[in-house]
Amino acid sequence: MKVRIVKYFIILLVFNAISLLGYAQEGDGQILNDSTIKIFEVTTNTIRSDFGPAVVGDTLCFTSYSDKILGQPDVKLRKNAFYDLYQAKIDANGNTIGKRRPLLEFLTKYHDGPVAYCEKTGELFVTQSGNVDPARIRKLPAKDTVKLRIIIAKRVNGKWTSITNFPYNNPAFSIGHPAISRSGDTLVFSSDRHGSFGETDLYYSIRKKGKWGLPVNMGAQINTTGKEEFAFIYYNQTGSSYLIFASNGRFGFGGLDLYYTKFPFNNDKIEHFDAPINTQFDDFGMVIPSGTGYGYLTSNRPGTGSDDIYKFTFDKFVRPPSVGINFPVKELYVFNRKTLSPISSALIRSCDKQVYLSDQVGAVDMSTKQNGDCEVIASKTGYGEIHKILVAKILKKGEINRDTIWMEPAVKEKITLNNIYYDYGKWAILPDAAKELDLLISFMKENPELKVELSSHTDSRGNDLFNLDLSQRRAESAVNYVISHGINAPRIKGTGYGETQLLNRCANGVNCTAQEHRQNRRTEIYIPEYGKALDVVQTEGQYAGRKYEVQPPVTEKILYSKPSDESTPKTQIHPIVHSTGGCYLILRSFQTKAYAEKYLREIMSEIPGVQVVGESTPFRIGIKQISYQEAQETKKKFVGKYSDCWILLQ
Repeated sequence: MKVRIVKYFIILLVFNAISLLGYAQEGDGQILNDSTIKIFEVTTNTIRSDFGPAVVGDTLCFTSYSDKILGQPDVKLRKNAFYDLYQAKIDANGNTIGKRRPLLEFLTKYHDGPVAYCEKTGELFVTQSGNVDPARIRKLPAKDTVKLRIIIAKRVNGKWTSITNFPYNNPAFSIGHPAISRSGDTLVFSSDRHGSFGETDLYYSIRKKGKWGLPVNMGAQINTTGKEEFAFIYYNQTGSSYLIFASNGRFGFGGLDLYYTKFPFNNDKIEHFDAPINTQFDDFGMVIPSGTGYGYLTSNRPGTGSDDIYKFTFDKFVRPPSVGINFPVKELYVFNRKTLSPISSALIRSCDKQVYLSDQVGAVDMSTKQNGDCEVIASKTGYGEIHKILVAKILKKGEINRDTIWMEPAVKEKITLNNIYYDYGKWAILPDAAKELDLLISFMKENPELKVELSSHTDSRGNDLFNLDLSQRRAESAVNYVISHGINAPRIKGTGYGETQLLNRCANGVNCTAQEHRQNRRTEIYIPEYGKALDVVQTEGQYAGRKYEVQPPVTEKILYSKPSDESTPKTQIHPIVHSTGGCYLILRSFQTKAYAEKYLREIMSEIPGVQVVGESTPFRIGIKQISYQEAQETKKKFVGKYSDCWILLQ
């Protein structure tokens, strides 16, 4: 039996092999474009199959047969041998140095590899076969194969332990050959699960708050009726990321060929690597360490063994000295992913420990000393915390680097507003309470579907009926404050409960301290989708005992007849709303007006109505819109070509 047939029996039939790979070079959408490529075998190859390279720190990991059985006949290998994970040290140029050695933690009764490594999380994603005796494989029906799964390992005391299973592993089908995003929250893999277009398809799963989402097929533009396999995701120095994968279902040079496209995939063009990357033989399993001038791939072109690992070199991208490195971002905005509206007062912690707040249009005036990629953390009451890497880019002359942080309401999680408190016998909104209500108002404006319930309470001192009326006044005071700041009255209601729901022992006749009584004088905030605000103990503070009235903005007062529902305030206050003068859909931003006008001339024949917006930096290229709703509809038409276009309110 020929060596190549043996290889396919092991890799394709036994493993039901799934392979996927990726890389992006520091160009304008092309990988390795105009590079001089040199390719040669690594020194660790054997006479058998060596495949699946992955760089983990200063080592090259790969899959191979044990050194002890390399000389055994093919039939004996199929009966008794498992693929194991091996590693070899590499130098700064990617050359293997020293001998190869096994990863002892993975000398198991499984086939192990290929792997993917996430430097940020320290996780190793490992392809592994089911625990099946190789002798059984020859007895399986021809259509049946050993299924694959993905396990996730982390180093503990220098050893790969703390192993968990990817939650969507299933003995009925294969999931394997992982590729992990730099942030560790997106896993791409190959599978023959139900619903696939071909023999094996590419899928992805997104991890949120520690939980992996349901696998999603990457679609018919990537997947074919053949095999799409061996994944890798690469991030280049210009901020772009790419997915490279192997396929035998496209028009290539023959067998498995290497392809690449932008990642995340958005109906972008799928490119084919030229020679000498692709050949008439099987070429797959490419990885390229970020920021280097070398990479690795697997091929069964004539070499030492049936499958060999090759290192290739290319012309490393050099930043033009006249441009230099831009700060990670010149324009940063924070938006609500659900409503597409800007988020104000979001807290942004930068990589150099500085803290910023977004303004009314979601803009963040950020300036970092770090001359490279910068990880920021965005947080705001009612939203899930977001970690995002702002990538330093090489831009066209005069263009501004901009980015957007998308935040989502943290549905079904306790909102972190504090309950608000009052002075004894008073219902005026104190400054510390106003701060909490301002956060609530901001959250309600950004999420116009939300409705809020306020429940006000007194302490036990005084007449019970007086306290019931006092608590209703407090509820109305809080409701009117919220309405006076632009929230429609039907979205918020307040109810007074008097002293009927005390938080402590301080009922009628019980001797309590002023602080204990103060704990009961509160208005609780409840948002049905999110739960109650925090039940905190508030100290007296500097405002205790002082009269403080909050002055609302210019308003008109509308009187109602006495409502049948006592939870509704008797007096409703509505803001007078003035026209905003429309808005703009912004396509690009520039440092000077000259650069903006130059870009305008290039696209004005293609986009009617496009213009330069503003008379001071940054100068923006945009399209005038009558309303925010019209801008949202127009944005849908442009996101394909201008993926980061955004809406500027006037």
